[in-house]
Amino acid sequence: MKIESLSDRVNRAKARWLKRVMQDSSATPTQKCFAYAIADYLNCVTLDCWPAQPTLARILGHKSVKTVQRAARGLATLRLITLKHDASGKAGCRYAPVSWPEDMDKPVPKNGHRSPEIVDTNDRESFLNIHTKSYSTEEAAERRIRASRPRPSFNPRERGAIEIKLAEMFGANGLDVLARLASIDDGIIERLCQAYAEGALSERDLAAARLAAAQM
Repeated sequence: MKIESLSDRVNRAKARWLKRVMQDSSATPTQKCFAYAIADYLNCVTLDCWPAQPTLARILGHKSVKTVQRAARGLATLRLITLKHDASGKAGCRYAPVSWPEDMDKPVPKNGHRSPEIVDTNDRESFLNIHTKSYSTEEAAERRIRASRPRPSFNPRERGAIEIKLAEMFGANGLDVLARLASIDDGIIERLCQAYAEGALSERDLAAARLAAAQM
């Protein structure tokens, strides 16, 4: 069975989030256009984006960045995105979709998933770190989803050894790349380690990681 790359999984989660914004939310047309821009710029490793506000203003067809700021605050108020000001000062603001835990999952076949013989009760869900939001009405469904997932191949105790291998993949400045990514969010490193352990890292994923590190 072909292993999905990290970018493939994130693209599926992104599409499901965008569909909710467009079809199931009370977002205004401008806010929906802003959400589309976030999806277009989303980095598959950091799970957020940081386009310049003048760039976003042009995408929205406005000259003033205040329109961008209002749209961002509106989506945040609706709990559809989270906003974070970049500590380095290079990226004015980082925008992250608020996804649901199951957004990364593949569509369930008509005959359902095969249940694993052993259910991992310590599933850290490293790939579900897109500022997830819990809903009490969905807890039972989420437990069923977790039970159907295969046992994760990433052992957190092996993280250090995997980080060394990741650094080699990034090249001569690999350790610097990892350090920069960790300064954004340590969860990024865990996602990369999980993807490496599953054989799911693609060249596109590595390029996205380098891009994110370069802006720090």
